[in-house]
Amino acid sequence: MFSRPCSYAIRALAYLAAQPPGKLSGAKEISARENIPPSFLSKVLVQLRRGRLIRSYKGIGGGYELAQAPDKITLLSIVTCMDGDAPFRTCVLEDHDCATQGECLLHGPWGRFRDELRQFLERSTLAEVARRNGDDGRFSEASDKVASQNRLIEPLA
Repeated sequence: MFSRPCSYAIRALAYLAAQPPGKLSGAKEISARENIPPSFLSKVLVQLRRGRLIRSYKGIGGGYELAQAPDKITLLSIVTCMDGDAPFRTCVLEDHDCATQGECLLHGPWGRFRDELRQFLERSTLAEVARRNGDDGRFSEASDKVASQNRLIEPLA
């Protein structure tokens, strides 16, 4: 559903959200803790910085931190930063944008699901994801597998 960079972004941001206020985390640390390939993570971090979801600091003692409180960052803001609006406009069956003309067989049900997905992402925050994944912010192996298969994140309780 979401791209691999988007899955990596959610994991990296959840890790940053779990860090104490003021602690900067380096790319190597995030990569090692979240098992994200370093070269891939650097591209994700650049995009997150451009999207103003994180701040970066260069030099000795530098690293990354969230640009705002985790309870102010929605999953929708992460998804749109990484994937744009493609998950909400692409046809589920065919290789083109979803449209009212030339509807595919799943247009109606997919449209309802897509709207529910957007609502879920709008009301779900990074703080909830970080809390849900333990005190150290590390996704479990099962969560890694789900993220790597680009499936939806389970509803947050």
